[in-house]
Amino acid sequence: MPPALQSSEDESGGESIPFNEPEDKLPSTKKTAEDEDQDETGEEDDNVYVVEKIMGHEFAKDGTLLLQVKWKGYENPEDQTLEPEENLVGGAEDVMKEYFSLIGGRPEKSSKKRKSITTSTPTRGTAASKRSKTSRASESNETPETENNVADWVPKTKNWDSQVKSIDTIMRDPPTGNLFVYLNWNNDKKAKVSIQQCYEKCPQKMLQFYEQHLVFKDA
Repeated sequence: MPPALQSSEDESGGESIPFNEPEDKLPSTKKTAEDEDQDETGEEDDNVYVVEKIMGHEFAKDGTLLLQVKWKGYENPEDQTLEPEENLVGGAEDVMKEYFSLIGGRPEKSSKKRKSITTSTPTRGTAASKRSKTSRASESNETPETENNVADWVPKTKNWDSQVKSIDTIMRDPPTGNLFVYLNWNNDKKAKVSIQQCYEKCPQKMLQFYEQHLVFKDA
């Protein structure tokens, strides 16, 4: 009968063979493409600015329409910026349409001769397209006689057309760049009101003011 086998010291003292876990059982330290996309999307979201309202507009020297934008979450007037119209297409078209509707249509830069209107019956759109002329006039050194005595009184009604006696002028405020309208009320009081508020409260009086300051060409 053969003797029982015994492990020798040489065999037990040999080097052990390392054991490697299968790769599919090890925790992955690599980011997937989906994770990277989510990280990038999160970073982009942090830098997204939302257009809250359009406060006004003007034209660049090359005729480009520039819109004065108030950004959501930024209440300081100094944070408002002038943006080309194409910069707002796709992200703030509803805000632009609301502004254009408020002023009677998309504004167009007027010609130097001030006789670009071909009909004796102007529409709200054509009148609004001449805003730049009254804006330039308001930037002059001319000051309403009653500027220092202007009160803050305004009617409590939603519509002011029946309350406004006349409009003195429209002027730009140098610190903020915003336009203000000087109103004469039927009760002989006066007020300095933002142009945006006048478009909402007394659109007919604003239209009459533009008509009085335009030169029309006979058909």
